Amino acid sequence: MNPIEKEHFQLQIQHLKIAVVHDWMFSRRGGERVLEQILNLFPKSDFYYLFGKPKSVLKLKYNHKFISSFLSKFPMIEKFYKLLLPLLPIAIESFDLSKYDLIISSSSCVAKGIIPPPLAIHISYIHSPMRYAWDQEHRYFTKSPKFSRPIELLRRFFLNRLRVWDVTSSVRIDKIIANSHFVARRCFLYYGKNSDVVYPPINIKFFNIANQKEVYSTQKRKVLLFGAWTPYKKMYESLKILVENGISVIAAGHGSDLIKAKKDFSKNVIFYINPKDNEIPNIYSQAHTLLFPAIEDFGIVPLEATAAGLWVVAPNQGGTKETVINNVTGFTFDESSKESMLNAVNLSLKKDITSNDKNNMYLHVEKFSEEIFQQKFCKSVLESIQNKKDFS
Repeated sequence: MNPIEKEHFQLQIQHLKIAVVHDWMFSRRGGERVLEQILNLFPKSDFYYLFGKPKSVLKLKYNHKFISSFLSKFPMIEKFYKLLLPLLPIAIESFDLSKYDLIISSSSCVAKGIIPPPLAIHISYIHSPMRYAWDQEHRYFTKSPKFSRPIELLRRFFLNRLRVWDVTSSVRIDKIIANSHFVARRCFLYYGKNSDVVYPPINIKFFNIANQKEVYSTQKRKVLLFGAWTPYKKMYESLKILVENGISVIAAGHGSDLIKAKKDFSKNVIFYINPKDNEIPNIYSQAHTLLFPAIEDFGIVPLEATAAGLWVVAPNQGGTKETVINNVTGFTFDESSKESMLNAVNLSLKKDITSNDKNNMYLHVEKFSEEIFQQKFCKSVLESIQNKKDFS
């Protein structure tokens, strides 16, 4: 947004008492970067969250009031918060939001389930409906429920109740903004609501630093696996395949599977555990290709890699179907086929990255800039405000 547009937006919302609500945060991932943008668009907003460390995680321009839920009082909650899933709906509904005119929820779990006052506008930016409660339940919980597995029976019972709550709480949203058309489809499937689509932003200039590298000629080209290393993202499994096929790999990010991978492959792979933001351009600059192995809701890392001038190898489904242009910014593959993935990786490694390729990559990522995000998000907010006025 240019200064004139920002000034116009602030004038439109200056009379509103605003709250922003998020689930939790212990690290700065894609959802937290979107949250930063939202909070910076609403300088006077109060910020509600379940638990976590927002003051150390978020990079904000303004001083917001921070309000956490009763769950934040649990000692060492970062180590066992996943066990508190049945309590999360209670915690998010416990926030008293009665004094607010506009509530923005940033949700990948329960934040969308806040209880707004009758005359308030509730806009929910949905990063994803709860994966573990809906379409990816069987990836998160691989053991089937049996009478011989009472814990699994209990888990499925709670997930069933969570799905019921998730659907019923969605009626309290005036407008859903989805982070991709893939997520918008899932919101319609589970909640019966249409969504605006506003893609998450990337800081193009920051990641473009790595784009200044020279193309490797004699040095062996490397494949980068970067992000959150959790089982459903298939990072460890993909690393194993690459190493077994003699492909040089850089593994970076955070998560239990990355720690496991370092123990198993320390002799064959370059590792960057929990890299700081200022280290990321250098990590990208060492690679020729980013492999993003799993179907994601959106996937901000592939766009960062594109801005950094890397080929991206990713599934031809989910969010990367919208962010990777086959044979232009990368190479797509069938997510269910290891052979298809490996073929796409090998194809990328054989292909030089020319100046024309880099130009095409830059033109593509411009559509996902912070400025475009701000324009589209603010437009959606103003439309919701106008619709509320017309209705009342």
